[in-house]
Amino acid sequence: MNFRIDYATADDIDVLARHRMLMWEDILDSSHQEPAAQGMKERNRKWISGKLTEGKLIGFIAKTQDGEVVGSGCIWLRELPPVPFTQQAEMPYLMSMYTERGFRRKGVARLIVEAAIEWCRKRGYSRVNLDASEEGRKLYEKLGFEPGFSMRLQF
Repeated sequence: MNFRIDYATADDIDVLARHRMLMWEDILDSSHQEPAAQGMKERNRKWISGKLTEGKLIGFIAKTQDGEVVGSGCIWLRELPPVPFTQQAEMPYLMSMYTERGFRRKGVARLIVEAAIEWCRKRGYSRVNLDASEEGRKLYEKLGFEPGFSMRLQF
């Protein structure tokens, strides 16, 4: 199956917000879902909308050739305090990775991560960081990220 990756626009805020909520549902066991989710949906949507508008969140939307959305992920450009070893004021953080259940293990997440890495490289960033779920860790390691919960890929 062939997929394409599009950059998210303001029209995709609901997709990104929905996928972020579904990601957390997959990660958290059911005893934690309800208390954690209360009030999160609207805060999540507002945060995504604000960061996307500011250019601090870059969304990658995976679609079938027919335009069906099957996954997404984001790069959040996190502000860095001044440090002696870099002039960069922000660091890319890969987050909110989600693939629709019927499309898992078909290369969707890999395409999203590869698109995000390429986006970072083209803009001169020296690395990308992420926090991995148990399910995602193997993919990130295959793509060269250092093993662990908090993972890093140096360019």
